[in-house]
Amino acid sequence: MNYVVMIKWGTGYPADEFNRTYRAALDHSPQGTKVLCLTDDPTGLDAGIEIATLPDIPLDRKKWTPGMWPKLSMFKPDVLPKGAKILYVDVDIAAVGDLSVLFDMIVPEKVQIIRDWKTYHEQWFPKLFPSNRTGNSSVLGFVAGENTDIWDRFVADPEGSFETLKNDQIFISEVAKSVDYLPEDLIGSFKKTVAPLPPLSWFSGCRPAKDCAIVAFHGKPGLDDLTLRNRSYLALLAEGFGRVQWIEDYLDKYDAS
Repeated sequence: MNYVVMIKWGTGYPADEFNRTYRAALDHSPQGTKVLCLTDDPTGLDAGIEIATLPDIPLDRKKWTPGMWPKLSMFKPDVLPKGAKILYVDVDIAAVGDLSVLFDMIVPEKVQIIRDWKTYHEQWFPKLFPSNRTGNSSVLGFVAGENTDIWDRFVADPEGSFETLKNDQIFISEVAKSVDYLPEDLIGSFKKTVAPLPPLSWFSGCRPAKDCAIVAFHGKPGLDDLTLRNRSYLALLAEGFGRVQWIEDYLDKYDAS
């Protein structure tokens, strides 16, 4: 069984954005794929989304968001359907291509993760700024019920984990027994690998590559920051990317009518 999994807590992202990602992910997934949301508040989520209760996180709630620590709860035993292939996605992504290729890469005893994207100066001057980046947890793949040592290590010393490893993606990269980095062409960062830098971005379609399956909108701008729905032309230019037509089309297709 294939599952696309999202996690919702607090008020940072409204239910409508989870519903959008649900529709897009399902549209690009193999037949029979289910979508599940771990959450402490399912209000407003689409009826087609399976709901599982977000486990207690043994860390002060004020520290959850700086490190996105609730993601580690997916590795707690019996939280997700045991043996299922799990493709975790952040809600602020766009599913733009066939996700079956990502599900095919999920194998027992391993965690699939993106290697964090290089900063611009690391891309331009690799000899001056050598990069040794670990994982970015916008997208994760694993078999449910395995890699439970990640959760065990966290709950054994949550405060120490927070202080020393800072966030969930560093923790997963360091603690997981076996990590596979997903091919870079499959998952793009909108602002770091998909769109060119301003001013070229003003005149570009900022479209993902043909083989790209997921575009991550980590940080700013988000999808809703790049269309005339919520911005004037001037504000879009100031954002650095201008009006991005494919994103407008994506929102038109997957937002609620």
